[in-house]
Amino acid sequence: MGDPSMPYSRRTVLHAGAALGALIGLDKGGMVSAAGFAERLAAGTARAAGPFAWVARHNLTAAQYQAEFDRLNGQGYRLTHVDGYEAGGQALYAAIWERMPGPPLVARHGLTGAQYQAEFDRLTGQGYRPAHVVGYQVGGQALFAAIWEQTGGPPWVARHNLTAAQYQAEFDRLTAQGYRPVQVDGYQVGGQALFAAIWEQTGGPPWVARHNLTAAQYQAEFDRLNGQGYRPMRVSGYTVGGTDLYAAIWARGAGPRWSARHGLSSADYQAAFDTHQSQGFRPARVSGYGSGTPRFAAIWWNQTPAPGDFAPVDAVVNRYLTGAGVAGISLAIARRGALVFARGYGRANRETGEQLTERHLLRVASVSKPITSVAIMRLVEAGRLRLGQRVFGTGGVLGTRYGTQPYGTGIEAITIQHLLQHTAGGWTNDGNDPMFTNPGMNHAQLIGWVLDNRPLQHTPGTTYLYSNFGYCVLGRVIEQVTGQPYADHVRQNVLAPSGITNMHIAGDTRAERRADEVVYYGAEDPYGMRVRRMDSHGGWLASPTDLLRFAVRADGFATVPDLLRRDTVTTMTTPSAANSGYACGWAVNSSGNWWHTGRLPGTEAVLVRTGNEFCWAAVANGNGVDLDAMMWDVYRAVAAWPAHDLF
Repeated sequence: MGDPSMPYSRRTVLHAGAALGALIGLDKGGMVSAAGFAERLAAGTARAAGPFAWVARHNLTAAQYQAEFDRLNGQGYRLTHVDGYEAGGQALYAAIWERMPGPPLVARHGLTGAQYQAEFDRLTGQGYRPAHVVGYQVGGQALFAAIWEQTGGPPWVARHNLTAAQYQAEFDRLTAQGYRPVQVDGYQVGGQALFAAIWEQTGGPPWVARHNLTAAQYQAEFDRLNGQGYRPMRVSGYTVGGTDLYAAIWARGAGPRWSARHGLSSADYQAAFDTHQSQGFRPARVSGYGSGTPRFAAIWWNQTPAPGDFAPVDAVVNRYLTGAGVAGISLAIARRGALVFARGYGRANRETGEQLTERHLLRVASVSKPITSVAIMRLVEAGRLRLGQRVFGTGGVLGTRYGTQPYGTGIEAITIQHLLQHTAGGWTNDGNDPMFTNPGMNHAQLIGWVLDNRPLQHTPGTTYLYSNFGYCVLGRVIEQVTGQPYADHVRQNVLAPSGITNMHIAGDTRAERRADEVVYYGAEDPYGMRVRRMDSHGGWLASPTDLLRFAVRADGFATVPDLLRRDTVTTMTTPSAANSGYACGWAVNSSGNWWHTGRLPGTEAVLVRTGNEFCWAAVANGNGVDLDAMMWDVYRAVAAWPAHDLF
């Protein structure tokens, strides 16, 4: 699978107390309200429908900030951004809360440098990673507000209290190693500009970062980059020696419409906030700064996508669509458990001209294997199966019901885990793939014939040989243990708990095509094989959106409750000794990405879970299109994802 540079995780763990806050997010930010923050609650609260509900505040004292945090936390809101700044000799805060899921987090504010370092060391030792840090001066002392998330992710580096020269040196060193800045914050201490920053070694859209820009320089750079298709992602204002300076990060790519302002007084900021809100924009980032009366720099995003917002995505998909000559491609993308994009391209039916939409069903081929794997793992959790349990022979799950005894060498040593990991020792998907032979046989007849006529090539557990037949056997294991047909059991125990009601085992012929199913096209006959017999290894019909409903409940992240315990997910995604790139129904890599591809005549499919909390799926009703490469190109084409959930 392409780009191995990703990872993230989920759910809410809050720690709060005197001078402590809890939050999560990418950078600073937050807004609304001035001193009388309580009266302006309605102005800062979005509708619960559509985009996530949000509340934003600014100019809060530490006590007001803590009180607002506690109140909103009690209402199910999650603090997503915070910024600290000084006014009148005291610390003030701007913050944004969203009613949304997220990974476990710890947040702190009002920390001295020593306290921040101690907390940093403690939390990173517990598996947390810094997601956000800001510095601010109060009474001549540097204080810090920070967020840590207990999540996986790409390699990262975080620094604070760097001089401009130290920051530049660290910047140059890390970018040369493939890191990109995800946050930079400037602040003044003792008349000197200092910086706190976080870098991640990860892919993404093109970016530009600048610091120590005067207002005029910032505006000029802003205009220049905007003209080249870049959008502001982070902005930090800070004042040194009476001069306002700015540090910022821009990224080039698709995303919601945006607006940005800087040098705003509190009144001007409030007016800009109200105007933007009336036009459907919500605050995304805010930075307070100044040596007396606070000023603000802010970025707003409109979370209702408009035509053209994701034109770069359309361009990527259409390039692959026309390049491969397939009839259509359907795709869906989820971020942190929320469906952020779903769209169909091309034709569901060339003969009638029917447009392919995100609701159409398509054969997903071997993307069926992760579904079967999760079904098996749920039975393991329930104590009804063991991974080390033998499959064939006396005492095996399937006993001697298939084939002729005595079995050939090694067959009675095959375990459930061997089948899941394709290490049973034979029956590979080469030109003699058993699943594409003997079309007149049903499951039982085919399994018996294979056991009698296809001896193993290797000792079970020693060699990786990708095997459709092995997953066919796993389907029969599920039936033996549960007493239910494979598809019925999966619908009740995997799909229904994921909120899926419209997935089915595909038919073999065009006449068996469902009303909401596409037509398949290819050089090989898409309707000349036993797809229904492929049920547990390649037989499912699904939309990409429903594949993601499944994926976000199997991804090991805490945002959406998973179908499996965390330890079971770890077992499912730990590769075998025979192949470091394949686990139990999932291909895996060291960056925390899991995926599976699928192909049948007339169908290509891919399902991906990245280490940074994205899941995506794409399916085509034709062959020859590299969907994996296409989806990584789609990912890189987007600078900012909507904060809505289309599920």
